[in-house]
Amino acid sequence: MSGVKKMQQDDYQQMFDLAQYAFQVPANTASRERIEYLADHSVNYGSFEGDNLASQVMMTPFHVNFFGQKHRMAGVGFVSSDPSFRGGGRIDEIMKQLLNDCRENGVLFSYLAPFSYPFYRRYGYELIFERVSYQIPSHAWPKSTIKTTGSVRRVNWEQAKEALQSIYAKVMEKEEGYLIREDWWTYYRLELNRSNYFAIYYDENNEAKGYLVYQINQGVFTCIEWQYLTKGAKESLNRYISSHIDSVKEFKYEQAFKQSTPFFETATPLSNVSIRPEMMVKIVDVEAFLKIYPFEGLQQSFAIEIESDVYGPWNQGIYEIQASNEGTITINKVEQTTLPKLTTSIQRFTQLFLGYKTVEELLFHEFLEVDTEAIELIESILPKKSPILEDYF
Repeated sequence: MSGVKKMQQDDYQQMFDLAQYAFQVPANTASRERIEYLADHSVNYGSFEGDNLASQVMMTPFHVNFFGQKHRMAGVGFVSSDPSFRGGGRIDEIMKQLLNDCRENGVLFSYLAPFSYPFYRRYGYELIFERVSYQIPSHAWPKSTIKTTGSVRRVNWEQAKEALQSIYAKVMEKEEGYLIREDWWTYYRLELNRSNYFAIYYDENNEAKGYLVYQINQGVFTCIEWQYLTKGAKESLNRYISSHIDSVKEFKYEQAFKQSTPFFETATPLSNVSIRPEMMVKIVDVEAFLKIYPFEGLQQSFAIEIESDVYGPWNQGIYEIQASNEGTITINKVEQTTLPKLTTSIQRFTQLFLGYKTVEELLFHEFLEVDTEAIELIESILPKKSPILEDYF
């Protein structure tokens, strides 16, 4: 094993060949174009055996929203190894360098889509995002009966892209954890897939208030993304979807799970609905995270101990969160503390302080220890909404 290097365009052929083999990506021009486009916007880590690419990880720089703030995030994807060279700890070495690079460059979070949850927990990642999926016979799709003004128009990418960016940003304003989409990423996600259609809802003032990205293949209508700012936009786009009932046999729709579904008000609740775990998150630097965390209203000091983080050893230790009478918060990493303390792993710390799980849930499953006097205190400063993510990489 000759170490980890950051790959350039000269390595793209080997990168594509390995991704094609590992993920059964179609060996065609369109697939190559997508992977090379993403590689151009990423930092590409490779481990070589001589001149042969043995393992690779693609790290794409993004920004995400937490607590009304924009933060740097590393999206990890295309984690793959040639079976001829497996067993040498190559992915471990890449992830160690990647996470260290993230910390040195002020990247606060890392997201990834796991092929194995236990595998990525070893690096300090944990489940944060869930997704809800609907698979509905066309005759059972909930129809809109409310009359609306405005209109829905099917448009091309050039006509759609500005509305897609604007509406998505407005929909997400009150959410946590979402990707702040740059133009290049929206193009990659929604247009570089050449089979997508676009429909925009315009209100009576000809202002775009909702959109639908979808595909129709072999009698199946798939909603790729459906966003709306008003009730009228939702109902009009739903009526647009319903207009395909006689021409397709089935509708499919997935979205980030927000602890509720968009069909709760329908006369007949949908029965074929599934919720699945999806992407994982790692807080790269706990101390930096605590310094931006909104400890609003904190009246009493407490401490947090991160027991272990093998691939982020800088996170291990005790952090005192000191609350002053003036309302200021000070974060200090210490060797020991007399403050009421919460003790847990980096994974459960992430779930707790990003709003995915509660103190009560994690205590029940014995995933953390906490002094009794700190329970109510910690619960009072935790996020009130679960994070959501519409993107995948």
